[in-house]
Amino acid sequence: MDTDLWPPLWKAARLTRRMFHLLGLAWEAQQRYGWRGLIERVVRQISDARQAEARPAEQVPPPPEHGADLDVIYAIGFWPGEPKRYRVFNMAEGLRGAGFRVHVLPYHDIYQIIGNRWSARVLVLFRAEYDRFVGIAQVLAYARATRMRLVYDIDDLVFDPDLIDRIDGMRQKTRWAKWVVIRAMEARRRLLRECDATTASTAPLARAAAALGKPGFVIPNSLNDEQLRIAALIASGPTASRSDIRIGYFSGSRTHQRDFAACEPALLAAMKTHSGVILRLVGYLDLGEAWQQYRARIERIGYLSPGDLLRAVAEVDINLAPLEIGNPFCEAKSELKFFEAGLVRVPTIASATESLTAAIEHGVSGYLVSDDAGWREALNALITSSETRRRVGAAAHKQALKKFGLATAVAAAVDAFGLNLPHTFANEDQPLARRQVVRPN
Repeated sequence: MDTDLWPPLWKAARLTRRMFHLLGLAWEAQQRYGWRGLIERVVRQISDARQAEARPAEQVPPPPEHGADLDVIYAIGFWPGEPKRYRVFNMAEGLRGAGFRVHVLPYHDIYQIIGNRWSARVLVLFRAEYDRFVGIAQVLAYARATRMRLVYDIDDLVFDPDLIDRIDGMRQKTRWAKWVVIRAMEARRRLLRECDATTASTAPLARAAAALGKPGFVIPNSLNDEQLRIAALIASGPTASRSDIRIGYFSGSRTHQRDFAACEPALLAAMKTHSGVILRLVGYLDLGEAWQQYRARIERIGYLSPGDLLRAVAEVDINLAPLEIGNPFCEAKSELKFFEAGLVRVPTIASATESLTAAIEHGVSGYLVSDDAGWREALNALITSSETRRRVGAAAHKQALKKFGLATAVAAAVDAFGLNLPHTFANEDQPLARRQVVRPN
């Protein structure tokens, strides 16, 4: 037989084998999820792929060459919103700046690792689900065979199905949609358990991972170079003279209705007492009838790009970060609302969750409150004193740079990943300290 025919025949045989493999997986998924569930998963993967293709050009470096030896590979399993920026793109930026070889790819393309025979010290799976359609079983086996350290990265408590009813956004879900979310949580938990360790944005998240038998490292969310550049431009620009006091609530997603309820009575009282107070709402929030009398003093802004969001935050005088204290889902939330406002010198009033309490010094770099009286007292202190707003905003700025600069996050990642730092940052004035780790019991 002509030897020139072997390559195309071999390729055809591999494609046929792959097709039967995918058909088998489809049948297995249909048995598990039903046809509707299978269609839901396929649609979600197509949506994720389209969002991945829409990435800005600067976030899509050329893929490594065949057989490349890397330090870290990131696979993004969750594309909606901004979490990928804090957990992946910021970290890739910082690690590359520290001299590491880093590649980022969408989770649905993870099989490229095998196809290109890449090796790496660490494979980081961000908020991904155990999904055989992407070839995760084979990739995990390849990673173990090539001695990659498997790390699951997470920024929300979305891997514990028992907490489904503590997530405010579930109120608006149908029974079917809620079931899909539960299945996704189970798939994340399964993949987390397949990994060697978990990296999380907060200590409560790290503890939740440790409860599943995996050591949990804290890698905080962080500021990137673009945010620092925008903040510097804002600080160097002219200051607008205003007689009103603008209070901002930057809700983002539709999961914060119960959070806002923590500060709503105090905020309504402040609107009534101080006629010069304006409320700026950015993101999604439903306001009740009590707010109708103040509708002329409410600014509503929809979803903003990261740069425009930072500019919108810089235009307010007081930032609100309410959360439902005691709710495990909320207690695990990160400090980003505090440190992004702090970057542009805006003081924050925050619910006294564990993470925010660790980040904010009450009365110095912000205000920590746990009840309605606390919200009223903090609002009054900041509304009535421009000097207090300036002082607290300046302290928040200092704290944001110190605790949530990219160098701090990179130091935590180097520690969690077990890497050796090629060199330190020349433009950072703080040491690259080791970070928190929670061991399984």
